[in-house]
Amino acid sequence: MRSLLRGVALATPVMAIAAGLVASCADDAPWLGGYCATDADCHTPYQDIPGAVCTQSQCVCVVPDSHICCLPSESRDPDCAVACRPCSECAPGTEGCAPDGGVDAGCQSDAECPGPPSPACGAGRCVDGECEVEVHPGPVASQREGDCRRVECTTTGELLELEDPSDVYDDGEPCTYDSCGEGGPVNTPLTEGAVCPGEPQGMCHVGACVACFSGDVTMNDCPNGLACDDVLCVPPHCMNDLVDPALGETARDCGGPCRPCIDGEACGAGADCKSKVCDGGRCAPPSCDDGAQNGDETGVDCGALPCPQCPAGRGCRTGTHCESGVCVAGACREPSCTDGMMNRGENGVDCGGSCAPCR
Repeated sequence: MRSLLRGVALATPVMAIAAGLVASCADDAPWLGGYCATDADCHTPYQDIPGAVCTQSQCVCVVPDSHICCLPSESRDPDCAVACRPCSECAPGTEGCAPDGGVDAGCQSDAECPGPPSPACGAGRCVDGECEVEVHPGPVASQREGDCRRVECTTTGELLELEDPSDVYDDGEPCTYDSCGEGGPVNTPLTEGAVCPGEPQGMCHVGACVACFSGDVTMNDCPNGLACDDVLCVPPHCMNDLVDPALGETARDCGGPCRPCIDGEACGAGADCKSKVCDGGRCAPPSCDDGAQNGDETGVDCGALPCPQCPAGRGCRTGTHCESGVCVAGACREPSCTDGMMNRGENGVDCGGSCAPCR
């Protein structure tokens, strides 16, 4: 719908442009461009000026100190929707508004300008009164490490998630091969019984480096006449099905130099127990407040449920074990503004709080 003023603000730059289009309206429409005979003539299909009434054959505003004008964002549109508005809402240069240094355009601040499709790819900018879209193509600063993905912006400001086989997840285990598969990170156990990389005295067993493994693998690495009891090199007496207190055992074939004792077996210290907790002379079940890393915990009293998540520096297997949500090379990391996670009081992923404001 055209809303044009013929007698109210034609001296202004914006409305002078609009006045040139009056002739394009229907010839049988007698009341155009702000002319009127009654109030109804200010509100017709040909001209509709909200807040205006007819006074001395011209449409004028009812509310004092208001003016018939366009909004800044519409000021260059010859069909702009004029209405009665306070001066502060009028486009620069329209009737009754104070001059602003000659700027006669559709914006006065960046906040008025739309940005690219994804806020992570740029922002809207107001440059000399004109809205422009600022786009930063390429990888974004906020990336989640080890997810086999790369997030980047297109030249049109759209956010894309691409496969990145170089972004592998390091689980901190020497006996796994870290790679990217079709569904994401893959940590494949090395061959059972293989020598641990970097640890020639150990062998790989179910993806972990152990001292020995007596299952289906012939083990000859236990030195000084020690025998392989499952995954530990122990003295032969640790496998005689007896309790040998004089040799350091606290229960049958466990404790001291032998394998750790299970819950309920006799112990003299935490080191005698698989749970690392000796309570009242017996190995106690693991708990989330016993001061030891046991059970399914990935760090001391933290990690897997039901224990709380681990702080930075403690062990982890995945980000779910960490307060920050970030686990790299088997250890939780401090949260940051570029870790691809929403943490440390952020309002969005890597924005808000102590990071840059979210757009």
